Amino acid sequence: MNLVIGGNGGLGYSITQELLSRGKLVTATYHRSNEALSRLRGPLLTIASLDIQDDKGLASLLTGVTTVYFCLNVPYQEWYTIMPKALERLTGRLHSGQTLVFPGNVYGYGRFQYLPADENHPKAALTRKGKLRNQLEELLMKQAAEHGFRYVIPRYPDYYGPNVTNRVFGPIFSGALRARTIAWPVKLDVPHDLVYIRDAAKAAVLLADSGEEGEWHVSGSGAIEGRQFLNMIQDEADSPRKCRTLPGWAVGLAGIFDKEAKEFHELLYEFEYPLLLNENKFMKRFPEYSPTAYKVAVKETLGWFREQQE
Repeated sequence: MNLVIGGNGGLGYSITQELLSRGKLVTATYHRSNEALSRLRGPLLTIASLDIQDDKGLASLLTGVTTVYFCLNVPYQEWYTIMPKALERLTGRLHSGQTLVFPGNVYGYGRFQYLPADENHPKAALTRKGKLRNQLEELLMKQAAEHGFRYVIPRYPDYYGPNVTNRVFGPIFSGALRARTIAWPVKLDVPHDLVYIRDAAKAAVLLADSGEEGEWHVSGSGAIEGRQFLNMIQDEADSPRKCRTLPGWAVGLAGIFDKEAKEFHELLYEFEYPLLLNENKFMKRFPEYSPTAYKVAVKETLGWFREQQE
């Protein structure tokens, strides 16, 4: 039995889809909205409301579960108050024989010290969110050692795809469908790894089923510059190639009025410098894994965004 916490979010939804496609029993949770999950059907799926602060509700959902996917998605500004307590509450209830998949990002590395970065890269973050991610992973390892459960961290660059509607990728795809000028943070011509959300989900499930532990880089289908990515989307949407940079000063200014923009501002270094991950460890272990080509992934993503606009 699989439990996907945060199943209505981008990655949680795709993991739920992937598990169902493999004929696995899944309980997927949501907090405020189940809009995305409500599109899924079938006898293998249970959709449940969960407030991560509800100890009784969490304990009930964990009964009989072998694998938990922690995909809790809250606004950046709420990370500091919600995420540490949520992870501690969950891991305190796990035990030997259970697995926790804790999807990770690259925030904890800070600006990369070498490229492509492998799993041994120093965790030298200077930002608040980067330091918090490192603290969360340290908590996870401590709890796993104490309670005996297995954990695995698939570490991703930024992801895009169906149901990914964050402040970077949501406006890109919806804007392209409306033939608007679309924006990329800071610099258009810096190489950047991106992973398609459905590939990220496949990788997470592969790792969960493998019995492996620890940290694993999953980099997508190759580095791409922002301009190339935007132009590819516009070509597929049959819209003009109109793109621009979203300068750091503009994000900083928006942050005066918008808490999430303020939190995003400290991550802009990821778009100013190359962001490349070494995924040799993962590919050697899972040679059957084949990431989706950008052109195919972009077409599928535009199709999803088009459906939302109809």
